Amino acid sequence: MNKTTCSTMLLALFLSIAMTVKSFAQELMVEVPLSTQVQSSSQIIEGKVLSKSSFWDNNQHNIYTVHTIEVYKVFKGQVLTETIEVVTPGGAVGNDSEVVTPSLSIKVGDIGVFMLHSNNVAISNGTSQTKFKPFASSQGFYKYDLSTNTVYNPFMSKQGITTTFYNDIRSLTNNISVIEMSSFDAQDIYNNNIINRNVAGSAQITNFSPTTLNGGVRDLLTINGVGFGNTQGTVNFRDANFGGSQYFTALDSQVISWNDTQIVIEVPSRAGTGDLQVVTSTSITLTSSATLTVFYSQINPGNPASDFQSQHFNLNGNGGYTWQMHTEFNANTAANASFLRAFDSWVCTTGINWEIGAVTAVDIIADDDINVIRFDDGAELPNGVLGRTTTRFTACSNPSSPGGLDVLVKELDMVFNDAFVGDFSALSWEFGPGTATGLEIDFESVAVHELGHAHLLAHIINPGEVMHFAIANSQNSRDLGASDLAGAADVMDRNINSPACGTGAMIASECSSLGVDDVSLLENIAMYPNPAKNSLNISIAPSLTLEQISIYDAQGRQVITKMLQDSNRLNTFDVSALNTGLYFVMMTVNSQTISKKLVIE
Repeated sequence: MNKTTCSTMLLALFLSIAMTVKSFAQELMVEVPLSTQVQSSSQIIEGKVLSKSSFWDNNQHNIYTVHTIEVYKVFKGQVLTETIEVVTPGGAVGNDSEVVTPSLSIKVGDIGVFMLHSNNVAISNGTSQTKFKPFASSQGFYKYDLSTNTVYNPFMSKQGITTTFYNDIRSLTNNISVIEMSSFDAQDIYNNNIINRNVAGSAQITNFSPTTLNGGVRDLLTINGVGFGNTQGTVNFRDANFGGSQYFTALDSQVISWNDTQIVIEVPSRAGTGDLQVVTSTSITLTSSATLTVFYSQINPGNPASDFQSQHFNLNGNGGYTWQMHTEFNANTAANASFLRAFDSWVCTTGINWEIGAVTAVDIIADDDINVIRFDDGAELPNGVLGRTTTRFTACSNPSSPGGLDVLVKELDMVFNDAFVGDFSALSWEFGPGTATGLEIDFESVAVHELGHAHLLAHIINPGEVMHFAIANSQNSRDLGASDLAGAADVMDRNINSPACGTGAMIASECSSLGVDDVSLLENIAMYPNPAKNSLNISIAPSLTLEQISIYDAQGRQVITKMLQDSNRLNTFDVSALNTGLYFVMMTVNSQTISKKLVIE
């Protein structure tokens, strides 16, 4: 990691961390102070994302997305052009795509302040314009919410864009004057938004259903109300990557239908638990009074227009994927053991077929058919990032699949911060098996979280779950929770039962003990109706015995359990007392446990 040159700042941060004890890591990152960002950035600009295109780097190692930014203001730096280009990791080129977590993900139309430094990735495609990369990953973009006059990054939200936030930057750059490159005025836009607000209440969200759903799996949410208009607007969900502090706008393609009184929309991958917004085509923003619970969420690779579900397959011929530790990582006995405990948590619980292969000398993150586990070299990882997972996908055409594509994971790479230096020298890794205390970051908790991303799980907002968006020093989150297991079971259902692109299906790990739908069992079990209202039927083949059924709600609470003493082929269960929402049915059949989703309406 990069070292800071400001000893006074380091001392202040050390004292601050030591006194407050908790230093929360959003998106598994440690907060980089605004002062460090300003000091370390060579260019600080306010601007708007005009367009984005993805390219391979010149070495054909990784895909990057190049964003064209219209420059509104320059707070620091010598580049005084109308547009600049900002490079972020990940993207899609043809049928190849990469998702890098954590990393900055911005959309066309986003406006805010970019903390930038020199881009060191050689990309000849696109334009010859000077390219920059964000300092400290997603922490280096301060996104504006012009409807509330608020600015956000993963660790902070601040009211007053042109007053408080501008003044903070000016004071840190010692530059009172700001170079105006455009007539854009955030305060004027906010004032106009106040005028256009729905003060009279003529438009409103009255309710939505179900109130619990999952993200990135095409679950449908129905929003009812008045005044939506018959021209499609947008729907905003709380952004799980930011802990819900700001909103994330669903893709236009995720809106199934829209009229003046009802919207039907797919819940996107980044949606988190919280309220939601409808923004009409006339720019009226409506906010729900109720909370949508996003139980689990899955990573969706995609392009600017569409997102796609994905799955694993039998890549190595042994039923799944072979990971390889780099020499340095393998030699670190404590880190090695900690990672293997996290590894086994997924393999032995969900059945994901991963194995550890031979040690490798390959010490880069690249599209090279090596699923590598390694420590970073020098300042390779952005400031503040604890660990990063790169998931590489390939796709094939399938007209019957949503979006017309089937998407497969073709490679997985993982890199961890090797040492805490500079602003973060007060912190240290706890490799276990003891738990992290004080200013220690629990390595196993970070590893099990990053492996969750490799399992295709996205962030959620649910403290205590492994895929919760944040972790703090002295916090230990090693055990898979109900949402982690449910999301993983859904991925495994596709992995095992829906082979795609002519590849072999994944074979469940022999170590697995829970949550994996065995192919032969699934072929001989029917659960209907689904959605259900009053009763639920489970029909099994004569050769099978249904021994027990347990139903859990979206919070992981057991609401129904029943031991069965006979071998009836058809069993009917009363579910009339259950509230509307999402549930998980765990069935023990011939001493094996399988799970299925159930919707109560």
